[in-house]
Order: sequence, then structure tokens, then C-alpha cells
Amino acid sequence: MATLNYKLTGKYLPPQIFILGICFVPGVNEISGEQVNEIRKFIKTDRLLQHYLDQKILSIQD
Repeated sequence: MATLNYKLTGKYLPPQIFILGICFVPGVNEISGEQVNEIRKFIKTDRLLQHYLDQKILSIQD
């Protein structure tokens, strides 16, 4: 089990993020190990989500 943390730090960020059809709301969201691998692959292809990771708006912890 892993967690995806989405920090809603400003008024210009969306109230939730959809990644591969999964809705992530602000705060800590639990995801399975299989989903972690798929989400990481998807984030590598998406520049906005990469920016969120770089700015610590979005974080994934195993």
C-alpha cells in the first residue's frame, strides 16, 4: 500500500486531480502497489503533473 499526497496550496490549483480515471482529492490518498507503478509511468509523460511533483504539490510515498 502506498500513499499519494495532494496539497491544495493555492486558489489556482484544481480541487481534485484525475490520474488514469482515479480521483485524488486534497490530502492523503491510499493507492495499491500496481497503481503506483502505473501512475508514476503516466506522470513521466505529463508535464503538469511533473511540475506538481517538482514543487511538492503532489508526492508519492511507498
